[in-house]
Amino acid sequence: MTTRAQASNLGLVLLLALTITGAGVVVAFGSSALTDVQDSTSIDRAEHAMTLLDARAAVVGLGEGSVQTVRLGDSSGGDYAVESESGWLRIRHVNYTEGEPPEEIYNASLGSVTYTKGDTTVAYQGGGVWRQGERGGTSMVSPPEFHYRGTTLTLPVIRVQSTDAASGDIRATVRREGDLKRVYPNETATDTDGPGAPYDVENEDGSIRQYVNPVRNGTVDVTVHSDYYEGWADYFRTRTTGNVSVDHDNKTATVVLETANQVGAFPLPEKGESIPIRGISDGHSVTDFQTSVKKDGGTFNNIFVSFYVEEGDKAYEAAVEVPSGIGNNYCDGDEAGSATLTMDVYYHDASTPEGVHRWTNSSIPSDSGDVQLACDDGDTVIEVDFTGTEQNLTYGSSSITEDTAIDWDERNESATQKPDPTTFGHNEDGEPREYEYTDEQNLRILTRHYFATFDEEFDLTVYHGPGNRGTSQISTSESGGTLRYDTISGTSYITYLHVTENNVTVELQ
Repeated sequence: MTTRAQASNLGLVLLLALTITGAGVVVAFGSSALTDVQDSTSIDRAEHAMTLLDARAAVVGLGEGSVQTVRLGDSSGGDYAVESESGWLRIRHVNYTEGEPPEEIYNASLGSVTYTKGDTTVAYQGGGVWRQGERGGTSMVSPPEFHYRGTTLTLPVIRVQSTDAASGDIRATVRREGDLKRVYPNETATDTDGPGAPYDVENEDGSIRQYVNPVRNGTVDVTVHSDYYEGWADYFRTRTTGNVSVDHDNKTATVVLETANQVGAFPLPEKGESIPIRGISDGHSVTDFQTSVKKDGGTFNNIFVSFYVEEGDKAYEAAVEVPSGIGNNYCDGDEAGSATLTMDVYYHDASTPEGVHRWTNSSIPSDSGDVQLACDDGDTVIEVDFTGTEQNLTYGSSSITEDTAIDWDERNESATQKPDPTTFGHNEDGEPREYEYTDEQNLRILTRHYFATFDEEFDLTVYHGPGNRGTSQISTSESGGTLRYDTISGTSYITYLHVTENNVTVELQ
């Protein structure tokens, strides 16, 4: 009887102990879960508040209002802070001038407004809102002010130019700080602000370098240094197909965009150097290609000038030859009436069985037309309009006797052999069309067709001869040309750049 009573009492004690322990565990886990829910709610509320702040700051920073106020709400144990020196943004134009260091177009701090609770931070920076968790990963809540469409990059840099901190029930007041500053293009900066205006760049001769569109040559890169650099990198990848890289040690994200060039005038490169073609669109996209090559103090007899491309299996060359005996004396007037020029156009695609395309004309009058000689201060000038319609060439052979940049005889059969027919298979300028031996076509169609056989990027290289004497016969400083073509709307190219600096202050109350 006593033993049975003792066992009953022990069971009751154990039951009470288990009940109390279970209740404690439930309370502990419940309390932890409640804390997690409260923290998550606080972070979500902060994201919403920062998104509102983002919208109001854009109104002020982009000039649509001078003051805006937004209620951030209860900080719920977290802290709000405003910093003016956190993070920076830099824009560079690499190969702005051939052989020169990169041109730093812009470099300035971004500043930020942050809400921090525990290991999580929600930040407004660069016109966007970012969330960073306890493991350091960053996600984008709302996008920054980085707008890329077609080949145009619009980047209004919104900078926070104040410091503050607060907790509790917070209201933020955003004010514009100074006037909008135009960074790129700034061709009117010296007219409106005078010499020494912000972002004017002084050249060695004291003149002011002005940034203008379209952007030509090289690449443009945008680098952001930030605690939220991984979020910036992800955004760059979604908005462009440019080359995006991150430097974890320095907390930077960089996007590199190729310029779609050469659109417009170009100086004649030295022999063996190139005009970079970037972002040329598909099809017959060349609209204007002209060149003017001027004689210098050396001999101009028996000279030829060519532009050529070697890209993968494909090669192209267009060459003009000045026959012996007229180059030096042409501008004296004795030879102008009877002189003739020779022009050849070549093309080969090693992946096809067709062989080399050869187009020629050996009796081009030198005094008029799309291929001609002219005079400038007594010096002979070769002028070629590659997109003119007046100059015809005949399919089937070549006439230039000097060595061209590319050894075309080495690529297939002798130049005297009757060529196979060829078909121009695009859907522009009367194509598709088949050409047989002795058929004619004008220089514009040939130029537009053969350029269209290459990809969106290639180098158009300059060559002249005969031999190395060509380097002393041509004045590259007084020679040049124009090349314009339709550009692609790909998301790795840039043609137009628009950058402004927009400063704001944020006061927490």
